[in-house]
Amino acid sequence: MSNKNILKKSAFGGFKKEDVINYIEVLQQEIVDLKKERNDCLLYKRDFELLQKSKCELEKNLIEQKTENESLKSKNSELIELNASLNLKVEEMTVNSENYEKKISEYEDITENLKRELADITVKKKKEAEKILSDAKEQAKAIITDAENKVKIAKSDIISASNRIYTVCVNFESASDSLRSGADGLLNALESAEEKLGKKDY
Repeated sequence: MSNKNILKKSAFGGFKKEDVINYIEVLQQEIVDLKKERNDCLLYKRDFELLQKSKCELEKNLIEQKTENESLKSKNSELIELNASLNLKVEEMTVNSENYEKKISEYEDITENLKRELADITVKKKKEAEKILSDAKEQAKAIITDAENKVKIAKSDIISASNRIYTVCVNFESASDSLRSGADGLLNALESAEEKLGKKDY
């Protein structure tokens, strides 16, 4: 199985998480199948050992039968044929066993390579996440600093405006008192003039 057919790189680098998960699931299923085949192979080996044992017993019986009675040559021939058949089957099982073991070894290598690739991807994504978090903290710090500066400026502007308003109020009160005093003086002057005019004889 080729990684190119399953693991596709994303637009931002690395592999797509969904492709990696699917790839792992496929490998896990293949590993399960291989384990089943391996168990079958073990069964074949067990049969092989039984056949080997049976072969030894047959050979022993064959020797005994040869020494005991030459008349059993026909039976001996059958046993030889059976032995040949068993040997052929044993050879076939041996070849199959070797093929299964080779196939299992190949898939174990693929699994190890995949584990290493996943470990590399995990480390890379962790570093990217740490970089993003660090950048976010720096941006947040800059925003907070800018906000604090703006608050200080706004506070200074408010204090300045408050001082100007206070000054205007004080000046207004002073001007109001001056106008009131002037008006009182003018009113007194008018009353005095009116009084004088009222006393004059025409």
